[in-house]
Amino acid sequence: AVLMGDPNHSGYQFVGKVESAVDAPVEVIPGISSLQIAASRARTPMEETTFVTLHKSGPIEADLERLERDVGDRHLLVLPRPFDWMPERIAARLLGAGASDHEALVCERLTHDDEAITHTSLSELAADVDSREETAFSDLSVFVVRR
Repeated sequence: AVLMGDPNHSGYQFVGKVESAVDAPVEVIPGISSLQIAASRARTPMEETTFVTLHKSGPIEADLERLERDVGDRHLLVLPRPFDWMPERIAARLLGAGASDHEALVCERLTHDDEAITHTSLSELAADVDSREETAFSDLSVFVVRR
């Protein structure tokens, strides 16, 4: 099975499904993670960063609370969950929890020909929250919040 994405981050659920389907061990051969690319583009050191993936099935409340706890103290690298927990909604949640307005980047389609990086702030993103399912960004996004 070929998987685009980060098999050791959000893709682990897919890897488990493949293992169940073939009833055998599956070897995972990862490429360079979009998180590593995003950290590099944002000049954000991984050792000073909290990483959270929301791009998964199941509950994410503990992950959102972790972001609320660490915003401002650590950089944040977030894999949003298309399309209900995208950067605008995450920014609004962080600000609603009392976060200060921080520099933010939305890194889209990293390493693709149409790669785009939006430099913004939490308040600018939160101002664009229209509804749970509307976003200005691709499902291939990494959300970075600088401390």
